[in-house]
Amino acid sequence: MNGKTSLLTLILEGRFVRSGRIAVSQLSELLSSLQKVFYRTGQVLLGETDSIRKGPKSKQLKQLLELDLIEINHGSPSTLLRFDRRAEPSLFPEEDFLLHILETALTGIHEVQEPSDVLPRGFDRGVLLAWRDVGRLFQKEVYSITFELNHRPSPLQVQYTPQAFQVIQQRIQGPKTHLTTIEGRLLMADFKEEGMRLRVHPPVGDPVVCVFDEEQKEEVLENLLRRVRIIGEALSDPETGKINRVRIHDIEPLEELTEAIEEIPLAPAEVYDFWTSRTLKELAQMQGVQPVANLATLYGTWPGERNDSFEEFIQELRQGNVIGRHGS
Repeated sequence: MNGKTSLLTLILEGRFVRSGRIAVSQLSELLSSLQKVFYRTGQVLLGETDSIRKGPKSKQLKQLLELDLIEINHGSPSTLLRFDRRAEPSLFPEEDFLLHILETALTGIHEVQEPSDVLPRGFDRGVLLAWRDVGRLFQKEVYSITFELNHRPSPLQVQYTPQAFQVIQQRIQGPKTHLTTIEGRLLMADFKEEGMRLRVHPPVGDPVVCVFDEEQKEEVLENLLRRVRIIGEALSDPETGKINRVRIHDIEPLEELTEAIEEIPLAPAEVYDFWTSRTLKELAQMQGVQPVANLATLYGTWPGERNDSFEEFIQELRQGNVIGRHGS
């Protein structure tokens, strides 16, 4: 394999990507996740305390990290992706910073597996999450991703494996004590500062309310409508044992957003002009209200039984009101 003609080479191995083939949806997700890895690593190296904090993106950093996919080729049995700089080196005096970001991001994959409570340089939770998203390919019969950075006479080679993917997931989730796992569709979220929460609807059973922190807002937004796996601390009712809510440690998407949208089509009745009032007939049709065919079905509803003491109750209220105004 000769990777000297490109700055960065990815070698994907597995049944899912054999012979130079990869699904367009998976390629798109891989490139998007990899861009997040490099961008967030750059943010951390520039001194950002939280790489997933919402706010305007640095245009200069984004421009610096623009890479072109210049080739898709095949090995045996693997798929090769080659990348190169989009801009000419002379346009960016800080070109070395691009290489520094790429090298830091890749070497961190090896270092993050070491038994240490300290994250590698250039890493924070946001970088871990981005690497976790890259590793979703391992759930698609890909068994290794090899990176080759050709910035020195001896290229830097780093392999990302399912084992490293598991370590990153454990780093994200934190200690395993009292953690629970819930799978379902994330359909509702509340982003109020005084209590950020969401609701996950499992295939069977009641929805589960989950609470999350400021740093997890972007994750929640990215996964709205998707089927997800929530891992977190469960708070249960001591009497019934039923889970009341879950404090989220990790959100893992289980499907593409396009798949989610296809599974949740908007009903025709829900597509309408907000400012246009509906007729009573339209409202009845929406709520499934049908005309009454037999008036006898209404018998016994109102005013109720003759001896239901309703009149006495009203009389007592009136007398109490009179006494209240005039004194006892």
